[in-house]
Amino acid sequence: MIELTKFSNGLTVVTDNRTSVRSASVGFWIGAGSAFESADDNGISHFTEHVMFKGTEKYSAREIAEKFEDYGANFNAFTSKEATCYYFKCIDENTENCFGLLSHILYESVFGDEELDKERKVIVEEINMVEDEPEDLCYDVLAQKIYAGTALEKTILGPVSNVLSFKSVDVKNFVKKMYTPDNTVIAFTGNITHDEAVKLTEKYVLPLCGNGNCKKIYAPRVFGGGFGKYEKDFEQVNAAIAFPSLEFDNEMSAIQSVVSFCFGTGMSSRLFQRLREQLGLVYNVYTSASSYKNNGVFGIYLNTSGKNTEKAIVAVREELDRLIGSGLTEKEIARAKTQLKSSMLFGMENILTMMTACGKYALYTGKAYDIEKSVREIEQVDETDVRSYCEKYLVATAASMAYVGKKSYISGKDIFGRFTE
Repeated sequence: MIELTKFSNGLTVVTDNRTSVRSASVGFWIGAGSAFESADDNGISHFTEHVMFKGTEKYSAREIAEKFEDYGANFNAFTSKEATCYYFKCIDENTENCFGLLSHILYESVFGDEELDKERKVIVEEINMVEDEPEDLCYDVLAQKIYAGTALEKTILGPVSNVLSFKSVDVKNFVKKMYTPDNTVIAFTGNITHDEAVKLTEKYVLPLCGNGNCKKIYAPRVFGGGFGKYEKDFEQVNAAIAFPSLEFDNEMSAIQSVVSFCFGTGMSSRLFQRLREQLGLVYNVYTSASSYKNNGVFGIYLNTSGKNTEKAIVAVREELDRLIGSGLTEKEIARAKTQLKSSMLFGMENILTMMTACGKYALYTGKAYDIEKSVREIEQVDETDVRSYCEKYLVATAASMAYVGKKSYISGKDIFGRFTE
């Protein structure tokens, strides 16, 4: 049973109690990410996530790592466009020790300039690494088109110039602004009851987190479009085609998942069968849907050789037209529903997966995640729903496209025009 408590200062605790396991996973979800940054501080959410583990008055960075490992725990963090999460997984007998340590780090880190200088070098290397990852570059170029004019178009890592300029005072001001109780969800999954989680929060977090309010503004709904490119001498071409789609927790999300599975997920999907198995044009092709508070995108991603780029794009358009024109078969939909239900139910057996689902859902909606409701919504999808979704959202003229590859591969070619015509 998933339970949720909201304290008077806005801090939210959500739990998914699993008495059948001997472990626990806990995540602090902060509503901070690149979607709330300006050009001047783009990258500071990710920078803060990195330096959060670099020491308090009580513990050095090394001592923090050693203590988590003394407790037999795995700990980590990640930043997305609208959220930052700090989490650990441990055996149940050490949940309080790990929770107390992570709470101490989040609210007592000192952000010393010497430690920041060390870590900024690491982050610059991470940015340099992305420059050698064409798929990551493709996502960034696509976001600049889909979300043009909003902070969602910004990269999570930010530019090197910003990373080199952030000081201790910048991080402290950012934490004061964004790491407020009303902008924080603590998600517990595993062998811990809701009452126990609430008591731990009252003991270790409430005395430290204060009563501040976050003034963040989510990006409004946008309908960007157009063609973006990043020309570099990669041997292969990475391309992405995307359509403005559903925001987080939209009532049509289950339908979108069925469409995505049948069209571009797995070896039985239409795009994989046509572009790879029949035509031999690609090594990899897949669909993926991402969602934010007010925005979402349905994307098609592929990598191919330069000589096959135009052929692959045309083949995608042909399959898209067939999908919109005839929808999905009853057999395809049944297969997708079974696979999606299996994925959800398998996920219930993984406490880290469930912690993520519960934490993110509570952060975006303020409500407790209901996996049984999600399963029911999958079960109810039919051919009419699929046709309605495709006709409304998968409109070629509304698409954006990103291209990453050699300039010579598309010189004199209008691959975007071929797709949207």
